[in-house]
Amino acid sequence: MSASAPDLAGVPIAHVLPALRALEPRARACWAYDLDAIERRARRFVAAFAPLDPLVAFALKANALPALLERVRAAGLGADAGSFGELEIARRAGFEPARMVLNGNGRTAEEAEWAAREQLALVNADAIEELDLLDRAAAAHGARSRVALRVNPGIETPGHRYVATGGADAKFGVSPAEALEAWAARGRWPHLALDGIHVHVGSQVTETAPLERALDAVLELVDDSARRGAPLGVVNLGGGFGIDYGRAAEFPLEAWAARLAERARGRSLDWVLEPGRWIAAPAGVLIAEVLMVKRRGGRRFVVIAAGMNDLLRPALYQASHRIVPLAPRAGAATSATVVGPVCESADVFADGIELPPLEPGDAVAILDCGAYGAAMASNYNGRGRLAEVVGSAGRLTRARAGETPEDLAERRTADELRA
Repeated sequence: MSASAPDLAGVPIAHVLPALRALEPRARACWAYDLDAIERRARRFVAAFAPLDPLVAFALKANALPALLERVRAAGLGADAGSFGELEIARRAGFEPARMVLNGNGRTAEEAEWAAREQLALVNADAIEELDLLDRAAAAHGARSRVALRVNPGIETPGHRYVATGGADAKFGVSPAEALEAWAARGRWPHLALDGIHVHVGSQVTETAPLERALDAVLELVDDSARRGAPLGVVNLGGGFGIDYGRAAEFPLEAWAARLAERARGRSLDWVLEPGRWIAAPAGVLIAEVLMVKRRGGRRFVVIAAGMNDLLRPALYQASHRIVPLAPRAGAATSATVVGPVCESADVFADGIELPPLEPGDAVAILDCGAYGAAMASNYNGRGRLAEVVGSAGRLTRARAGETPEDLAERRTADELRA
């Protein structure tokens, strides 16, 4: 989608919210995704890395809407799940367990049991202690689970510290020395095929340099482990490929894929990649009605119907998203602060951006919201999560209904518990 957000799979974006109101008359905001664009990006990703023949596992943490998952599965992707819930969501979206990867730190017994029973393609273990849990689960099912150790290579990435996951202070992974010791002693876990390494240095990476350093560290460990008599068979390089949010260039996907294929030549390894944002983010928008325009001390506040409970990224990461009016009014663009209706000072989407005149009832689109938008939404301030609309071949479909105040009130129970 361009900065003017002209359409959604052939439908003008300005038509989406009015169309949704036929089903949800009170709707003042919604998510919308272009499934055709998502499929194109998924196929482009697969094609770029085709020389490696990797398992490309879409990261459900980015967007787990079933309609979207079904489209990326049809494009040839597997699934990367980070919890018991995401495992079940992936299965119901049609992913075969043999094309699924389980991630996450703080593994539960239920997740380990699910992975062993269903025989996932790979489990990424975040700690040495987790191997005992995985081994017991595999033994209970008479299975042998393939496992990669997540290694923290101590590599810093630019951007917000909350999306940097491979630095020395990050909570994820084991040290290279611990990994080498575990691979050499893998006979301790007879029900595991402990022959993999997993690294993920961060999200929204737009330059190849951090990934090049991570690859250097990975291949050095692969060679070192082989010299110790414990050859590895699978390398999972994670995801983190960044997109252009309007202020930086998109990650050079094809150039990195060619470089990776060059570095992998002559090595007998299985490869795994876990994209999420790169595939989904540019194909999604958050559409919101303007509730009011308030002026104070020379400042213009544009209050929209979506809040930080819907799109948390600006408040959590100080992330920047482009915001465009769907039916621009005549007049000069002037400075505006775009805010939501949540009772928090952090409920700000953009400060000091240039926008044309806006009035209550107008609508704006916040661009590049296809990843880490609805997936991170909450009911804070008693606000229902928004409907999600998908477009394909000129047709719109409500893929998930919005939550109403009545839906939230009906969650009340009075189930007696015995302590």
